[in-house]
Amino acid sequence: MRIVIVGGGIAAAYLANNIRKISPKTQVMIVSEESFSPYDRIHLCSLVDKSATINDISLPVDPLVTIVLNEKITSIDRKSKRIFSEHSVFSYDKLIIATGSTPQTLFNISQLKNASVFRNAEDCKKISEGMTGREVVLVGTGPVGLELMEALNKMQSVKHITLLVRGNSLYDKTLSPQAKQEIESCYLKDGKISISYEDEIVDKQIENGEITLLKTKKLTIKNPFLIFGIGIKPNIDFARDSLDCDKGLLTNNRMQTEDEDIYAVGEAAQIKELNFVAGNVKACTLQADVAISNILELDPKTFQLEVMIDMLKVDEYELIDIRSPLYSSDFEKILITSEKDHRIDEYFIKDDKLTRFIGINTNEDIGYLESIIQNDQTIDPSYLYQNRQTGKRGRLICSCEHVYDQDIVNTVVANGVGSFLEYGQFSQAGRVCGKCKKSVEALIMNSQHLIDTNLVRKSPEELAREEEIALVQKRIEKFNRLHPRNQLDSEQLSASLDAFDISAKEVNSWVSMVTATMHLHPEYEGVIKDGINNLNKVPIIWLELADCSGNSEAFIKSSHPGIEDLIFDYISLDYHELLMSASGDQSESVLENIIKTQKGAYVLIVEGAIPMAMEGKYLRIGPKGETGLALLQKCAKDAALILSVGSCAFDGGVVAAAPNPTGAVGVSEALGRNDIVNLPGCPANPVNIVGTLLSYLMFEELPALDQFNRPLWAYGERIHDNCERRGHFELGEFVKEWGDEGAKKGWCLFEMGCKGPYTHANCPTMKFNQGTSWPVQGGHGCMGCVEKGFFDKYANERKLKEEK
Repeated sequence: MRIVIVGGGIAAAYLANNIRKISPKTQVMIVSEESFSPYDRIHLCSLVDKSATINDISLPVDPLVTIVLNEKITSIDRKSKRIFSEHSVFSYDKLIIATGSTPQTLFNISQLKNASVFRNAEDCKKISEGMTGREVVLVGTGPVGLELMEALNKMQSVKHITLLVRGNSLYDKTLSPQAKQEIESCYLKDGKISISYEDEIVDKQIENGEITLLKTKKLTIKNPFLIFGIGIKPNIDFARDSLDCDKGLLTNNRMQTEDEDIYAVGEAAQIKELNFVAGNVKACTLQADVAISNILELDPKTFQLEVMIDMLKVDEYELIDIRSPLYSSDFEKILITSEKDHRIDEYFIKDDKLTRFIGINTNEDIGYLESIIQNDQTIDPSYLYQNRQTGKRGRLICSCEHVYDQDIVNTVVANGVGSFLEYGQFSQAGRVCGKCKKSVEALIMNSQHLIDTNLVRKSPEELAREEEIALVQKRIEKFNRLHPRNQLDSEQLSASLDAFDISAKEVNSWVSMVTATMHLHPEYEGVIKDGINNLNKVPIIWLELADCSGNSEAFIKSSHPGIEDLIFDYISLDYHELLMSASGDQSESVLENIIKTQKGAYVLIVEGAIPMAMEGKYLRIGPKGETGLALLQKCAKDAALILSVGSCAFDGGVVAAAPNPTGAVGVSEALGRNDIVNLPGCPANPVNIVGTLLSYLMFEELPALDQFNRPLWAYGERIHDNCERRGHFELGEFVKEWGDEGAKKGWCLFEMGCKGPYTHANCPTMKFNQGTSWPVQGGHGCMGCVEKGFFDKYANERKLKEEK
């Protein structure tokens, strides 16, 4: 699949990197109208004062992402799935528009030498080179404008700055007079900045492409350098003729436009249902995650409005703004100030609930306030005063990742982190929007003296693995009490292994093989072995319904049992019609007792299809003639985990082959549930069953599953890709007839109807009978017995295309 992202900002880089991380085989292209690869616009001020270069603020992008620069997209052809620039054409399978926004101005400044907006690297260059010797006039008082004014104030080349404010407040018109005064005093104390409130440009003089004179309601300014920061609008003009638009590109809550193959995120998108346009980096990344989940067909997400946190960090003060999605201009305000600490906390209340908080130099626990807003809690105003002290985690440093200063210190000390680069292995703080990067760097440097010089440094992966292994060990210990119905112990398993001359070396080798097969790190081998010794503590009901008993008999008819076979003898199969000694009423009593006394604790393994025709009467079991469907429903109701074992339990298998007079179906369809773990095969490999049981015992959750609820570690790869005859396929060496020269030489069986290219299973790597062989190695093509409808579709010796 080819995904094209239009845009060159933080959202574009975030999208590209995460798509590549989740789906490495996906082709990703970024098409940007700018001359530079994606960079961090949060730090544009550093380009103005030249404290950094464009390379210093560039964003890391996966090296396999194609980046095309200087290509401004002008139109979209939805029918042919192509986008056009003035010079090029780009085709796509999925298109993501992340073009952000364009700044607004009061008049056209494109041809003026001494007027600019502040939005990209080119703007910074124009400002830096053009303002020397001029009066800087800044229009607008939003967060970006205030940050720019802070940077300009420090530059020696700037002699004076005039800030024009149309209203009478800074940052936000809802701020209290005390907050306005606190912010204002920080800018005015050096005398380099003048603020003209309730003022605006009313006239101008232009000569030779330059503004020579600006007139405002109150001022006349000669030789100005004018910078607009008055607002933005979505940058989507190129898409207006081809897609539905309002302020932005209209999308659903999956970030999908009217065209199902075109998505929009960030400031370019307007979610129709919510009438929402993203205004900060966090919202943009949340939308990006939603788009990725739907494009890659992962667990589909929808965008939900969340509490948003914005931060304005300058040298003189720090402002934090927490806003509920339900915030409106209808509010009452509680103000708590500390003149000594220059602290101002403003609480916006509606119906006794906090809908917004603005803090200047606050020491409030921001995480606590966020949780109050998120949970829509009623608050006691006195409680806000009594609990206005900084929490145990310290002050919030990164609002994007919710990281506090003590979190950073703890990570640095525990892991011996020596730099911001190393810290990136443990947290994305300082890397999402970048506002707090300098604060994070400072904390890391200031914490170096706390690091133990003898500390053994470990990677985040090693630490996470150690933590998970410890949790797995605790879960296994839960089962140390013998299951009441089972008197087996690990010594009996060891005795069985000894009886068949299976050495400890062979057992360890088998454990290593299972660990690798389950895609676990070798360090898990210890807990895998412990898990095997405790498998008999898990109560298991094994139902055998409409099938040939192949899966059960595969375990009990081996003259030289393998390790997995002995483990199955050791497992506590409390109820199994084929294997248990009890019969009739006695066996039914056992079953009823397990269902009654082991609710939510037992595992249900089902072998065989379930006839549904004639109300399930094609299959009756037990002394009371209970239908297979009724028995299954009764046993499944309170099971902790349900495994369908074998092809018949998967989708009906052979029993459901056309014309299927009994109406046989698989377990999942019979129960109408999508949480059944399927282990198809004819028969299923016992290692896959043991591995899935171990996964449940160790992690208490389902393993990663594919679209058919098959464990990815067992069914995630194609037979064809791991087949020992694959080389002959590549060379065009095929068996053409049974017994021919190619058959004798072990050539590829594709021409004889092998379904390996269409089948997903670990048969070539796991094999059967202690890894002795598997069908293709034995000379017969794969029959695709793990796939849906295999008997009608694959169970023949004809090539699939010929059958079509």
